[in-house]
Amino acid sequence: MTDITTVAPRGAMVTGARIYWLMVATIGTASFLVSCTISMTQEGNGGALNGLWFTLSYFTVWSNIVTFIATWMLVADPQRDGRGFRWFRMTSLVMITVTGLVYAIVLAADAHPVGLGVYTNIGYHYIVPWASLMGFLLFGPRPRFSRREVFTMLLIPVIWLIYTLLRGLLTLQPPPQAPATELGAPQNWYPYPFINVNDPSPLIPGLEFDGYLGVGVNIVVIIVLGLAIGFLYLGLDRLLSRKQRPADLG
Repeated sequence: MTDITTVAPRGAMVTGARIYWLMVATIGTASFLVSCTISMTQEGNGGALNGLWFTLSYFTVWSNIVTFIATWMLVADPQRDGRGFRWFRMTSLVMITVTGLVYAIVLAADAHPVGLGVYTNIGYHYIVPWASLMGFLLFGPRPRFSRREVFTMLLIPVIWLIYTLLRGLLTLQPPPQAPATELGAPQNWYPYPFINVNDPSPLIPGLEFDGYLGVGVNIVVIIVLGLAIGFLYLGLDRLLSRKQRPADLG
């Protein structure tokens, strides 16, 4: 006969996890849809498709897309497992944590959202990043991670970096107006100052270089930060699961 006293807490925890992930996924999805609508309808963005293209160039948006997809997967099954899910889950956690940290430390002081952008900014940079961390601590699922996930989670961020640098090389005019050089000519456009090849802002004071060298140094800093966060999640995964290792999936 099944012991109800042992089953009930687990069932309640799964239900609580599903409700929690549903709220996080809804906020993340809504923030994304609203930001896309803003970019597609705002005057001066060069049309709907061009505005959408620029919005989809931000790491913030990529990290939130990956995170709300992973979160909807947890809504469907709070105890989900599988090799692909382990990789995707680690990727989402690291990307969204980097988004929250870099925004708070580097970008927030110069950000001045208006209108509906205020709400998408809160969703993107505050609620989803820190609710994702809190959800991991509270609900897991775990154990799920190994060193393999820590290193392979770099795949999507590296794809974004390659895309961003190539896109910046080929793109001269962001919405709503192109930035002007001293000669008045439009510059190549990059979504963040620390990967702006025109004049990269250093992530670490003192490590200031021009052009691609400066961007390269900043990229190394971000990769090291991402790996450190990945190993932190791996350590927490082991610690909170009482040092159990994830099941071998073959």
